[in-house]
Amino acid sequence: MSGTERASAKRVIIACAGAALLAACAVMEPPPGGPEDRIPPSIVSTVPREDSARIARDVAPVFFFNEKVDPASFKNRILVYPPVEFDRLHVKGERLEIAFRGLLPETTVCIIVRSGIKDYHRVESKQNFMLYFSTADSIARGEVSGIVLFKEKPDSAGVAELFAVTGDTAMNLRSAKRSRVAFAGKDGRFVLRALPTDGSRFLLRAFIDADGDARYSEGKEFAALRPDTIALDRFRPIREDFRIVIIDPNEPGAVEGRIVNETPFRAAPTIRLAPAARGVQSISARADSTGAFILSRVPPGSYTVSAFIDVKPDTMCGVYYEGADSTRALNEPCVTLPDTLTIKPGERRTLDPITLK
Repeated sequence: MSGTERASAKRVIIACAGAALLAACAVMEPPPGGPEDRIPPSIVSTVPREDSARIARDVAPVFFFNEKVDPASFKNRILVYPPVEFDRLHVKGERLEIAFRGLLPETTVCIIVRSGIKDYHRVESKQNFMLYFSTADSIARGEVSGIVLFKEKPDSAGVAELFAVTGDTAMNLRSAKRSRVAFAGKDGRFVLRALPTDGSRFLLRAFIDADGDARYSEGKEFAALRPDTIALDRFRPIREDFRIVIIDPNEPGAVEGRIVNETPFRAAPTIRLAPAARGVQSISARADSTGAFILSRVPPGSYTVSAFIDVKPDTMCGVYYEGADSTRALNEPCVTLPDTLTIKPGERRTLDPITLK
């Protein structure tokens, strides 16, 4: 092989080797743009630190995230208790700084960064973050906890809020400023911590935050108010296991019971609820072979209850005619309860046995 041929063959070998190396590198490289970002932004540290005390009243708290965050996503997602006026929110990269218009009060302060903060890949945080610190000598140690139930089931959309009560006068919650707020977890449980234990009294309300704005919308969202006040002092700083049961005012109830048939008729008895309100349709059902019945979707309201043998199949407690004499009207076996039955939203009532003779 001549020198020219050897040089040409060497160039071919080098070219092939280079092509193979490039191909190998191409296989090992991630797809364009890198892997999809599915990790939500989260807070990794704060200034001041959690539960620190003797913090200067002119402090500008800083939150550090695990990645760069979108400044626009912080709108309406920062809450401070006691309520104070913001001067500005400054977001740059992984850092959020909060400046207040005046000095903070000398007390325990709670700052809430609500879920929904986004990174630059539009991935949202799923957790609410709460920072507690004190401008006084120590953190308040009071605590109120419980569970939010909607239709008798724990609801993670529940929001619990406390309102400070002064004196023995009734309080209009529409105009009241809330003292603290907490968000229910997946199990419906909430904790309101770092509360004053100086004998302060509070009203506790919970609502289902359907629109996700952390504010109760009267007439649009379901709520329940605990009627008794909650007092916290140094002898009893922790109150727990409060059950706040929220009910849809239109939630149907249920009525069940048993009809004892002592008549000569072997037909299954009928139960009928006649609404007291005009223009509302009555509800009826046949009992089973044992006389048991259940009406599972009863709108809230008041009803007259009747049980009868529906000889003339019209679901009415009335008369029937004998086959041998069509002119002779006979009363169907029927019992009408003397007391009106009132069904509350979501209520399940069991009636005493009703006997037909």
